[in-house]
Order: sequence, then C-alpha cells, then structure tokens
Amino acid sequence: MALIVVSHTIWRGELPDAVGTHWSTPGPADRSTPTATFFASWCSVSAVATALGATVAIAFRNAKLVTSIALLISGGLSGIAAAQWLISTGLTLQAGDARRAVLGAWILVHLAAWSYGVIPMLIWPRPQRDG
Repeated sequence: MALIVVSHTIWRGELPDAVGTHWSTPGPADRSTPTATFFASWCSVSAVATALGATVAIAFRNAKLVTSIALLISGGLSGIAAAQWLISTGLTLQAGDARRAVLGAWILVHLAAWSYGVIPMLIWPRPQRDG
C-alpha cells in the first residue's frame, strides 16, 4: 500500500481524470476508470489483504503452514494491487490519455506481482522450538 500512496502523492499534480484499466489486447486500453475510484479501490484491496494476512499470521503464529499461506496470499494480493495502480497509472501518464495507454509486455509484471507474497512469508519470524 505504501507504493500506491507514495506514487499518488508524487504524481498528484499530473494525475488525469481517468486511468486506462482494461486491455482486451496488448494494444491501447479499451476501458478506463476515474482515477480517484481506481486509487481508492487498490488502496482498499491492499489494506484489507495486509490486515487479514497479519491477523491470521498473529492468531496462528504457531501453525507454520497456515501462517505461511496467509502471508503468501496477502502479500501476493498487495503486490497485485500495487502493480495494478503503478502500471495502469504510469502508462496513462506516459500516453497522456487513458485510451492511448498501451499495455504491451507490462502484462508480465502483473503476472509476476503475485510473487511479492514470498517476501512477507519468508521474513515473518518463525516460532522457536524447544530443544
């Protein structure tokens, strides 16, 4: 969520009224969403995913598999949220208009963003075993 908020703050003066948000092909966007709605949506997804993942991880901290899966899923959803916002908004800013934003190979970043969930899964402290 931090990437979404920081980029929004940096781009605030340049943000268009709408952002390209749907591509049927790797070409130009064929649908757009109002920027404020798009921003709020992806911030919400990221915040809810983070809160749920952390809650499950804390509640089940002694169940390594449950904690790992919860953090993997919540981190992946947060990664997708950040990628959606950054790519769609960045491409729209670059193109100057939501309908001229071209997705191209950036679709691969969307797919790879799921792997962001590995980071919280790996850095979450594991319970200590008594020897």
